[in-house]
Amino acid sequence: MKCQKCGKEIESGLLYCPFCGESIQLVPEYDVFEEELLSRVVEDKDKAKSDKFNNGVYNDIDTDSMPAIDIKVTGSKSKEIQISRGKLGVILGFFLTLILSIIFVIVYFNSTHTFDYRMKLAYEAEADEQYKKALEYYSEALSIDSSSFDALYGQGRMYYELKDYSDAITKFNMALTLDPENTQVYTYLLDSYQYIGDYDSINNLAASAPNDEILDLISEYTVLPPSFSLDGGEYHSKITLYLIESNGYDIYYTTNGKNPTTSGKLYKGSIELEEGETTVKAVCQKNNNEYSQVVSETYNITYDEMVVPTPEVTPASGIYYEPTLITIHVPSGYSAYYTWDGSDPSLGGGIRYSQPFYVLDGASVLWVVLKDSKGEYSQAPYVANYVYIKE
Repeated sequence: MKCQKCGKEIESGLLYCPFCGESIQLVPEYDVFEEELLSRVVEDKDKAKSDKFNNGVYNDIDTDSMPAIDIKVTGSKSKEIQISRGKLGVILGFFLTLILSIIFVIVYFNSTHTFDYRMKLAYEAEADEQYKKALEYYSEALSIDSSSFDALYGQGRMYYELKDYSDAITKFNMALTLDPENTQVYTYLLDSYQYIGDYDSINNLAASAPNDEILDLISEYTVLPPSFSLDGGEYHSKITLYLIESNGYDIYYTTNGKNPTTSGKLYKGSIELEEGETTVKAVCQKNNNEYSQVVSETYNITYDEMVVPTPEVTPASGIYYEPTLITIHVPSGYSAYYTWDGSDPSLGGGIRYSQPFYVLDGASVLWVVLKDSKGEYSQAPYVANYVYIKE
């Protein structure tokens, strides 16, 4: 096959000439000698035919009524055209197959990489005790849905079965943020803490247990510490403190800062705390001498600065000619003391008021004070002169 532009021989099937770059057109090869020979033959035939018409040998023929003749061109060039068309069919078939294959792969990938399908494979692998494989599937599922409780819980179980308790604890705690009252997760988590001996974390779980069921579950793994009836902090009067424990264990406590495990008093009822700062430490002891975590609270009690008021006395001072009862009005939380000789009852020797009393005969000086629960007396006492003259 020759290039029409440069005339050089080129291989069949090429679309461009490798020598001059000209686009190759699928036309038969052109041979000058053959073309000249063919032209002469046609001229001779046309001349002979014309002579015969002139001599009356042929009559005119209606060419429109003649059937069409299908002329097929044969030769090396037509074969090349047929071969090229065959190659085109092969190429089109190849690309169609490729496209269908790609579509199939995409559909298959999408159907096998869904969350549900990954979880299905994980459950099957876990049931067959193929924990590493199951962990891979749970991880793939979690990469599709990062908020899935089932995938997180599944990862935790697989780490637990593979004895990777540290990673198991991480996954179980993450799962509890999604389902904070799940007892199964708590059981796995407690077992994991127990395997590594982390009882402090178990006690921390007890402090934040969401309900009594979880708290009872935690108590099976450790001795829970007692709780305090009052939180530590600032108080302005004496308080009564109770220590609470629900499993029947003994409670030991201290108020001097020492360790109750070795120096504690056996708790029997309540603890009275008065003015000042006091740190109460407490611990529970199980029957087998196993102790709970030591817990403590600090209480700072300061009494309010209050001025003891001046007593109110009736009737007022004056001269009376009939027997007259003296009444002292005592506020709640106070007691009253008085004298008739003008001495200060807060210095001792005063009579504690319990009921009204009579004015003494003659002239007398009544001195009255109030006393609070801390032993403080009225800064301004009641002092008055009374005279009783019998008629």
